[in-house]
Amino acid sequence: MTRTEPETRERVSVPPNAFYVPSPVILLSTVDEDGGVDVSAMSAVGVVCLEPAVIAVGIKPRRRTYRNIRRSGTFVVNLPLEDELHAVDYTGTRKYRHEPDKVAAAGLETALLPETGLPYVTSCPVAMACELVGNLGRTELGLDGPPSHQVVLGRITECTVERQWLADDELRLEDMPVLLYLNRVYAARGRNLGTQRFTDDPEVMAEKLRYYRSLTLDRKGPEWISRPSTDSSTDS
Repeated sequence: MTRTEPETRERVSVPPNAFYVPSPVILLSTVDEDGGVDVSAMSAVGVVCLEPAVIAVGIKPRRRTYRNIRRSGTFVVNLPLEDELHAVDYTGTRKYRHEPDKVAAAGLETALLPETGLPYVTSCPVAMACELVGNLGRTELGLDGPPSHQVVLGRITECTVERQWLADDELRLEDMPVLLYLNRVYAARGRNLGTQRFTDDPEVMAEKLRYYRSLTLDRKGPEWISRPSTDSSTDS
């Protein structure tokens, strides 16, 4: 049924802007051709597939981070908390070519993940190593001109988490003071309002919650084999 909006909820047209969509803030760590580690804050990020686990990140093609990913085919998604806000803003607004020591200047330290050997930010409680499985640019998006960001798709191949954030059989991500990005403003997450499917039968909700959050439940599908992404130029 269509209802008349009250005057206090009058709508007006505004220019399209992707920043109107809230998003998490991450620190992306990559390796350059000389083995140097770069860390940059990103907010154009989201989950695009659960099985296999795939993350999408939008990156300006002129950034060193993007070139590192296209060259190496790997990157690490690090999840910073509120106390890393200064480091987040610092690494996100400084270019590596102008400040090659920006990681140290931001007060960050890196180490290598045990399986992939990729660099992660030690102060971040969650680190996810990814292999590049796709790249979306001008051609793939069907655009008339080059986009401001290239979208890289990364399949998660390794994940580590600080033990303090683990419960019996799940990661207590909802307890972490993660950072959000709202139209170029950093924000803190608010209180928990409910669990997905809270409107459903309690037993159904509990079963679904365990299926998606369990760290031990075997829910693997077929053995996915990643195929090298087709090469495209940064202005594709």
